[in-house]
Amino acid sequence: MSEAGLAGARALAANTLKIAEQFGEAEWRADTACHGWRVHDLIGHMAFFFNFIADPNLVFPPNPSGKSERLNDAAVRERADLPHDQILEYYREQSEAGLATLEALQGPELRNNALEMLDLGTYELHQLSDAVSFDHLVHLTSDLLAPFGPLRPGDVDVAAAIDPAIDWMIAGLPQMCGNGVATASTSPVGLRLTGATNRSFVLTVDHATVVVTETDDLPDHVATTSATDFLRWGTTRSAWRSAVDISGDRTIVAPVLDAIDIV
Repeated sequence: MSEAGLAGARALAANTLKIAEQFGEAEWRADTACHGWRVHDLIGHMAFFFNFIADPNLVFPPNPSGKSERLNDAAVRERADLPHDQILEYYREQSEAGLATLEALQGPELRNNALEMLDLGTYELHQLSDAVSFDHLVHLTSDLLAPFGPLRPGDVDVAAAIDPAIDWMIAGLPQMCGNGVATASTSPVGLRLTGATNRSFVLTVDHATVVVTETDDLPDHVATTSATDFLRWGTTRSAWRSAVDISGDRTIVAPVLDAIDIV
């Protein structure tokens, strides 16, 4: 799905620029739904992700925790006092460079090379396109724009990015929160997504390792949720209980959903 991820990343980068070019001082300074980050910080973070992809020699800020989220916080702090127009230009330049790199990473010589991403796990280079689609889609729809963020709704090409965003979440789930899910699991659990995309998965445990398989053959215990709601509760931005219908034994499904925390 990484070719689709590249298309999604391109669409959302264009959306982001169009939205950000309309910001005035009040919009740049507004607090987003991403705790502790202003709009200025969020756009800077999205640019930093592209910068990370485009520049193999990028020097990261100190991050003794080894955690990806703390690295993102440190990178935000480095750029917190830059002028807003400089942050916009940083996003414009790095998104262009990052998208060009993502296209190159789809080629046969590079696409299957492994990349370690701190506590997020290890991925193939072509999957970075899915990661950008996920990161941008979640930040735009859940942190920046209404109804969850501070700014009026803007055009976001959800259709172009939803499947690669889900692909990133499914690839990341066993690596980012697999230990918790494995501990909570007592029986296979189905996950059915509806709405913006219709897909189904089964979460099983094999020798203490979580395995996520895409299939329409679901077990007896199933969580059904909209794909866009999964973006929110799967990243612990909201509670799953208000967004999920459970069929089968709730005592089997609920602990598994409680353990899901994707970055």
